[in-house]
Amino acid sequence: MEKREWKWQRPHMLMLISLLGGCIGIDRFYQGQIGRGILKMITLGGAGIWYLADIARYAYMAGKEEPS
Repeated sequence: MEKREWKWQRPHMLMLISLLGGCIGIDRFYQGQIGRGILKMITLGGAGIWYLADIARYAYMAGKEEPS
């Protein structure tokens, strides 16, 4: 199976998905990271720490995005 390279064409969408379902790993499934999505689901977002770290990272990426 080949590894996907994401270009983050829609970081705002990823941030929204993470806010709504990040604690159960939906954001990782959306990115194609099935193993990490399952792990995040089992640990409920790493007891919230992983969840908050991902939201912060996606917010940074969304703010860094160049307007088209």
